[in-house]
Amino acid sequence: MACSSPSPSGCSSHSNQGWPSMSEAVVLTTHGLVKEFAAGGRRPTLYRTLRSALRQGARDEGRLRSLDDINIVIRAGELVGLVGDNGAGKTTLLKTIAGLYAPTRGRVEVHGEVALLAGLGVGMIDELSVADNIHLYGAVCGLYRKTIREHLDEIVAWAELEGFVDAELRTLARGMQTRLAFAIAMHIASDLILMDEAFSTGDKRFQEKCDLYFRDSKRLRRTALLATHNLEFVKEFCDRTLWLHKGKQMAFGPTAVVLAEYLEFAAT
Repeated sequence: MACSSPSPSGCSSHSNQGWPSMSEAVVLTTHGLVKEFAAGGRRPTLYRTLRSALRQGARDEGRLRSLDDINIVIRAGELVGLVGDNGAGKTTLLKTIAGLYAPTRGRVEVHGEVALLAGLGVGMIDELSVADNIHLYGAVCGLYRKTIREHLDEIVAWAELEGFVDAELRTLARGMQTRLAFAIAMHIASDLILMDEAFSTGDKRFQEKCDLYFRDSKRLRRTALLATHNLEFVKEFCDRTLWLHKGKQMAFGPTAVVLAEYLEFAAT
């Protein structure tokens, strides 16, 4: 079947083309993953926690379900797309996988190190030099100081900032800052990389360089879950795709099949 849970248009039989080899190691599994938040941003006080426990399953109208029964498996070497409208639950899923949110129910199993790349450039400081920001943002991304030192020239070259190493960040155009942040982040060597629209901004030159990076990622068999609204990107680079809608898993399978269902649903 094309989906691991029902989709609006249904799932038809197809060959196994597009599915990962079963011999590849499993990097991520989610089992019946549910994530709920208190409505209106209310904190889970002791009173509310005890009241919820005493109700023993009674309906709690103060809860908002952001993820509802997510079941996926990602294997080493896969680039997996994550699509859905705003509010679909994409960011919540990435943050739950990364361990920033605890599941309300269900399980998340990550085999290896995981890195979340969201808000490209968040943590860099305008008043610091490009070189200082490389060290600072590298630390934010979880890179060791030795790794940053070894790759500093490479980072500067990828960002095309050879003449700006000592310049304050605020003197750079926005596109140059975006290239710098991505040049640092692309050196993350985690077993699973989670990206939340990290490659959807920037100028044409940045997009071209990102395309080269993801072509290399496919060749080098990196593993990533990539949330984006750019369906052409998903079509070109992602082996499989997960489609979320209002927190529900609509489809998970070969990209061509899932995107066809997603576009059909969006057109209705």
